[in-house]
Amino acid sequence: MAKETYDVFLSHSHSDANYVQKLAELLAKQKALRPWLDKWVVSPGGSFQQAITKGLKEAKSCAVFLGAKKAGGWFEKEYEAALNRQAEDKSFRVIPVLLRGADPKSINIFLELNDWVDFREAKDFDYAFHRLTCGIKGVPPGRWPPTKSLKSKNR
Repeated sequence: MAKETYDVFLSHSHSDANYVQKLAELLAKQKALRPWLDKWVVSPGGSFQQAITKGLKEAKSCAVFLGAKKAGGWFEKEYEAALNRQAEDKSFRVIPVLLRGADPKSINIFLELNDWVDFREAKDFDYAFHRLTCGIKGVPPGRWPPTKSLKSKNR
């Protein structure tokens, strides 16, 4: 297997590309994570399929963003490949991420077996972003909101 150079492969439908790009920017700037995003990685004129395959092999995890549109085409192939990798490599995490308009009942039967992150409600953005970050890092999310230590309260 290739050296893992990305923390997360971001799989999404083109209709959700702008929102996913904003999340990618936040992951990179606020959390110092390395996301694989097609707009950032695939060269004009380059093979999209080869770039996807390479990106999935070089990522530690995959976030599958599900929006209002039913998954199909290359997007569906991406997350199927990610699920196949997860079946072979238990350390590889596939994180379903529900976006506005997503219907949890329409999630792929194998994808729904993984715990998901829910961005459908704007008021829960900070918690959803926290859970996404924890999923990418492979750590439990802990209590929410995070509690301050006793040392910082006594100062």
